[in-house]
Amino acid sequence: MDVTFDTYPSEWASTRLLIMIPPWAQAGGPMPTKGRLSDTGVRNRIRRELADRGVLFAGKRAWDDVRLGAFRSPELVRWESHTLGEVIAERGEDPVDVLCDLLLAENLRLNQVTPGPWSETLPHFIRHPVGMIGTDSTFVADRPSPRTYGSFPRVLGQFVREEALLGLEEAVRSMTSSPAARLGLPDRGLVRDGLAADLVIFNPETVRSTATYEEPRSYPIGIEWVMVNGKPVVANGAHTGARPGRTLRGGR
Repeated sequence: MDVTFDTYPSEWASTRLLIMIPPWAQAGGPMPTKGRLSDTGVRNRIRRELADRGVLFAGKRAWDDVRLGAFRSPELVRWESHTLGEVIAERGEDPVDVLCDLLLAENLRLNQVTPGPWSETLPHFIRHPVGMIGTDSTFVADRPSPRTYGSFPRVLGQFVREEALLGLEEAVRSMTSSPAARLGLPDRGLVRDGLAADLVIFNPETVRSTATYEEPRSYPIGIEWVMVNGKPVVANGAHTGARPGRTLRGGR
């Protein structure tokens, strides 16, 4: 069987806060979801399911594991980058009620950052020969996951140079040509005449991520030039303001 997998190289996950609500409560889209979250009977069912599970939805163990972000309401922006546990403690209300009220007040748009892959097992996935490295980095909230600004530099700096989990060439392949081929993008992922000139020029001796859980919006070092479709978007370490990228669809 043709089996591959992808891994994001960070211990911190990030997605919409809605993942803390069971799938049945989200069926049908935003409007039915908001109607259910306003219903006392639905909230009671969610409470019962949480009690039966023993852990939160999405596998998190405590409300303090969930850091909130992307607030827009003026009366709620003070909770930006605070944990859901902190909001619950100050309000002194039932956790499910607080969760549902926040989602409704913010039109379901809230983001969360939570513990992700376990650091002890992550290296096994990074160096697996059929694995690929990728991330759906979420560029919202004051403090997104560190993977947003540091996934690929962390691979090159920590996992390749410092820990020697895999060779430089293999790491580059797992971040470029392998996923491009898997996703059906025939003109990406390789340096070859006739293909799109998407190029990253980095120093293998210095490249590394500087993003952390507390300071995730920290740019990496050791990457001086980035070309997208043949046009520089980073030149001498500074963004040029150019936006030559475009949406890609598999096989087109």
